[in-house]
Amino acid sequence: MAVTNSEAYTERLKQISPRVFILGEKVDQVWNHPLFRSSINQLSKTYDYAFDPKHREHAIVHSPLVDEPVRRLGIHIQTSKEDSLLKVKMTREICAERLCTQCMSNTMSSVWCATYDAEEKYGEPYHQRFVEFIKYLQKTDKAMAWGMMDPKGDRRLKASEQKPFCDMRIVERNAKGIVVTGAKAHTTLGPVCEEIVVAPCRSLTAEDKDFAVSFAIPVDTQGVTFICRPAPGSRTPMNMEKPIGSSIGAVEAMTVFQDVFVPWDRVFLCGEWDMNDRVPMYFAGIHRQSKCACLAGHTDLIIGIAALTARVNGLDMKATHIRDKITRLMIDAEAAYGCSLGAGEEGHHHPSGVWVPDFRIANAGLNNIRSQVGNHLAALHDIAGGVIVTMPTEHSYNHPELKELMDVYFQGGQNYTTKERLRALHLCQEVCASNFTGYFLGWAINAAGSLQTNEMAVRAAYDLEKRVNIAKGYAQIA
Repeated sequence: MAVTNSEAYTERLKQISPRVFILGEKVDQVWNHPLFRSSINQLSKTYDYAFDPKHREHAIVHSPLVDEPVRRLGIHIQTSKEDSLLKVKMTREICAERLCTQCMSNTMSSVWCATYDAEEKYGEPYHQRFVEFIKYLQKTDKAMAWGMMDPKGDRRLKASEQKPFCDMRIVERNAKGIVVTGAKAHTTLGPVCEEIVVAPCRSLTAEDKDFAVSFAIPVDTQGVTFICRPAPGSRTPMNMEKPIGSSIGAVEAMTVFQDVFVPWDRVFLCGEWDMNDRVPMYFAGIHRQSKCACLAGHTDLIIGIAALTARVNGLDMKATHIRDKITRLMIDAEAAYGCSLGAGEEGHHHPSGVWVPDFRIANAGLNNIRSQVGNHLAALHDIAGGVIVTMPTEHSYNHPELKELMDVYFQGGQNYTTKERLRALHLCQEVCASNFTGYFLGWAINAAGSLQTNEMAVRAAYDLEKRVNIAKGYAQIA
């Protein structure tokens, strides 16, 4: 069976040796380093989710490519409306509990469409190669990282005008493959994955043709270096503070490629500059549909934290200001989720067989929910009170003499102990008043594209003239 569990995943990590640096330190055993523990835990949960009896029915899907079961959110190619709707239902549920589904199914479905288009136009076997790569992933169930965003340097300049070049580019073509140099930013969880797929991120011109490239390689390929930022959790063991980041925080990396060789069977685009915008185009519908559900799940998490925080302070939904704020959060969550379902319902089949959600609805829903996240965090601050930025630390509570004082002077709602109140408030603080808050906002504002990209997608897909003609009809204007 192609589906593996977290134990198999962590055992596979021991067999690879990517070149990794974190906090200026070279790491030889990523699988055994404390700064990568929460990231490995995050990916481990994505594997074990498929074995949970409560979720297995939807988490596992039969793949006709390998004639075996595979993980739906991991490496399944979405080919039906049902795929699209089940995906977002699972995404909201998972993201409310552990923030991220690692939904590489979205990215792979985007590349599937793009390689099909490129092969149709140019006759190069890009799609055939990608299909074989997907079969390989599905048979091995390997963890995959996504490298899409180029550094871009001076945003006013095209890729070929940068000096020195910083975007991913082809520096050599030969009988065996290509050699690439450059970098990809924002490679989430890259060092604890096994393969990395590099994809285009923007439109190019003929002068930029060497920057039109897509491929996949193992993370420990010679010439690949991960320059990592630690996950936003505690770097020392804590029992009370930073409960999310310390458990499932994701390490981030800039991935640098220095004269990296890629064999032809792993090359999915090579110089076809006019095809470079296809991945981001399909990504705009497929992944942003999921992102609506993802942020609905994040809002669900904030709702739970807000209600618990009110309770440990001795308040509940009977207090009108608490009720109104939490109700607003509920409305935002349901609206975003409704857009993710609507985008799937109104989608269409790409000629390659992929079910592509409606671009307008997906981007409109995502733009709306992500523009509210700052208000959601402000609501947490308001409900919790200033105590979340002034309260004593966990270390203070662990001191016997101070604990005795805090049990008296830091007590809250009568149904909760002081320790329980501290736990709830530290959770609230992590989400809205810590270094994790910036990561949480970044996940909302920039992941899967910015607010501006949502606006551009809606404008491009919206049939404005149809509505103008209706107005002309009423105004009796020819």
